[in-house]
Amino acid sequence: MQDQIQEILRREELSSSQFADKIGVQRSSVSHVLSGRNKPGFDFIQKILQAFPGIDADWLITGLGEMYRKRRVPGELFDGPFSETSPAKDEKNLSANIETPGLKERPAEGLKPLAREVERVIVFYTDKTFREYRNEQ
Repeated sequence: MQDQIQEILRREELSSSQFADKIGVQRSSVSHVLSGRNKPGFDFIQKILQAFPGIDADWLITGLGEMYRKRRVPGELFDGPFSETSPAKDEKNLSANIETPGLKERPAEGLKPLAREVERVIVFYTDKTFREYRNEQ
């Protein structure tokens, strides 16, 4: 991981002390990791990823892959292509009803059912980040 941290310092144009300040650890901790004296712990790695959200966690830990995560195209919901039968393929149909067996929606007594549309969709990723999409018609 020493090489990956050195690469972050180089690409972000930071000194080791600036890096330590940015991730919120003691300067000696960074010095010890860079010299090979200590191996970084989970908290150290987590602080790097929080301070540099564009850094790919797999690259940081293993050195494999690209340093920076791929940026998503605005409006792109998923990484891969849609399947032919995917209801999400038609992005304009955001208000499609989803049938749930065993559940029936009933309006409260005396109220008429309202026309409903999807207001927003939130996608949560395994790296603890999320992306919010709003229906802006």
